[in-house]
Amino acid sequence: MSILIAGGLVSFWQEPIGGFGVVALILLLSGFISAASGSLKVYALRYIDSTIYFPLFKLLTPALAIVAGVTLFAESFSAIEWMGLGVGLLVPLMLISPAENTRQQNLAMGLLLVLITGLLSALTAVAGKYAIDMEVPVLTTLLLTVIGLGIGSIGLMIYKRGIRGISALIRTESSPLLVKTATARAILISFGVWAMLFSLSTGGTLSAVQTIHSMYILIPIVLAIIFYNEHWNWQKGVAIGLSVVSLAFLG
Repeated sequence: MSILIAGGLVSFWQEPIGGFGVVALILLLSGFISAASGSLKVYALRYIDSTIYFPLFKLLTPALAIVAGVTLFAESFSAIEWMGLGVGLLVPLMLISPAENTRQQNLAMGLLLVLITGLLSALTAVAGKYAIDMEVPVLTTLLLTVIGLGIGSIGLMIYKRGIRGISALIRTESSPLLVKTATARAILISFGVWAMLFSLSTGGTLSAVQTIHSMYILIPIVLAIIFYNEHWNWQKGVAIGLSVVSLAFLG
């Protein structure tokens, strides 16, 4: 659905899709990496609660993006941003305690997946910034990225279930509700990625754009507590508050 949406927009605005060489390959690979990151995120949430995963993930990714922005794109790095990183270091201390070893399914594995998914997400952001700096049109960047995402998703499904397994899954699990939900999700995600790419194209730095995007962490944490009755205490509340303060400094 994302490919159809992005392809339709590229066709409507008559943006080019060829002639970008290595940059196009990087965007395709970026989409593939994004698919892998999305799958690993699901596995991470099987091992640890959302109230641990999202604050750490959404601090690690912007931190790596800031490092990439400074080293690869010559972005400025102020003292306030250093302060934000310092505050962010307190978040793991608030979220991780000996008690979490018994409360979580597998704390060590969950934290490892936080590190991996944070790194992969940062690489995807770097690829988008690089493409925009190389003057690839925003919609073309979006299309190439979601094509890579589609290839990666299908490849992972084939690896896990096989072609026959996917066919059986489509026959047994497909429904009008699933199609409508997938379509709505594709529209929202495509618009979100486009908005980030557009921000970069209008002069936004990689670190600022990625950091502001990270502010959404509060929504899944609160919803997970309400709907899934995930564990909650004052330490996690303080950690979420520190995450917001840190992201504000980093922005």
